[in-house]
Amino acid sequence: MVNMKKYIKYVLILALIIVAFILWNNYRKAKKAPEWRTDSPSQGSVREVVTATGSLNPYVLVNVGTEVSGKIEKLYKDYNDVVRRGELLAKLDTELLATSLEAARGDLAKAQTALDEAELDYNLQNELFERNMSPEYDLKKARFRVQTAQQNLANARLSLQRAEKNLANAHITSPIDGVIVSRAVDEGQTVAASLNSPTLFIIANNLDRMQITAGVDEADIGKIKLDMPVEFSVDAHPNQRFLGSVQQVRLNPSTESNVVTYSVIIDAQNPERRLLPGMTTNVTFIINSREDVVRIPESATRFRPSKEVWEQFGLKWDDELLNAGRKAIQDAMNKQSSAPDSQTAKNETTSKTPAHPRRQGIRQGQDREAGSTSRMSIVWLLKDNLPQPLAVRTGVSDGAFVELIDELPQDARLVTGVIYNDTKQANQNSAPGMRRF
Repeated sequence: MVNMKKYIKYVLILALIIVAFILWNNYRKAKKAPEWRTDSPSQGSVREVVTATGSLNPYVLVNVGTEVSGKIEKLYKDYNDVVRRGELLAKLDTELLATSLEAARGDLAKAQTALDEAELDYNLQNELFERNMSPEYDLKKARFRVQTAQQNLANARLSLQRAEKNLANAHITSPIDGVIVSRAVDEGQTVAASLNSPTLFIIANNLDRMQITAGVDEADIGKIKLDMPVEFSVDAHPNQRFLGSVQQVRLNPSTESNVVTYSVIIDAQNPERRLLPGMTTNVTFIINSREDVVRIPESATRFRPSKEVWEQFGLKWDDELLNAGRKAIQDAMNKQSSAPDSQTAKNETTSKTPAHPRRQGIRQGQDREAGSTSRMSIVWLLKDNLPQPLAVRTGVSDGAFVELIDELPQDARLVTGVIYNDTKQANQNSAPGMRRF
């Protein structure tokens, strides 16, 4: 009897251990079982943008140089000074230039005297030739001397003008109204104007209005249009957004490391002069923008079924699921093709009570705007832990969210991927050749 009781006791203990093991194993499997990653429609803004980098510069940037060589005798303007057209910026040493001017004046007087002497000799030879007292040869020689003297006088006058111009060029003046952004010389420095004119100053015409030269990739340049709104930021003011608009798309491409880019000129107002020449800008071109619309995650439109995932959830796989999305789109297109007939009937019914012209125009404009950017997408709704395909119309996408044109319940659960609680399953699905979500 005692042995029987011990036997029953051992059996109960063994049964309890087996039950505990089964419960623990089920709990472990349930804890490591994958889960559907879901999201719901939300309200917000969606913007399709193109990003690029560029540099800020004034619209007109003039390099002020010198046409003559010499030593900088005096500087009258410095960095950031506001100048007017014709205002004196710097002066070169004029001692040698003034000496050259006096020499040119002396050469002019000498040439004038030589001309007077040649004319006097010619008149004498002409009078003697008329009286048959001198040969024609002497008369022609006298005429040639007059012509040579006239040419020498003209050259002397040109040399005088050149000397006067060089002396005037020793006074460097501003060619435009603007602000000095760079000064490349100091007093006492010698500048040599040989083949290239040395740059003394750089003047910006107006810092209240700047331009950005942004490099846009060839894959995105087709989206850029004139007068398109632009937002940009600079590192000097990271928390401030500046506005601009596209003014020009230049046709000349530039290639670097086999990457083709095009220069886009952006107009930017700078009334507070926070934007300085040469700043690097992070530019955002606003291609399309939708404010306060229903949106869904972009990942919901990229989810696709696979046999591996279905089996991990314990669901029955059917090869028809691969064509379920295409079938849903076909059904939606068939429904849309039959919609015009019902819409025509509805319009005929409501034609007796026409809508307000302004409301009707707004509604038609919204329909055209939505239709111009809409496309059919497949989303998978989670119902009873089973994803089901649904074709919906979507609009503008910013990469994270996409505008939803069709209506969905606010509590709709859209499958965006799979959450793997088991490390082994996660590694298997991240291996090459496996479908990832």
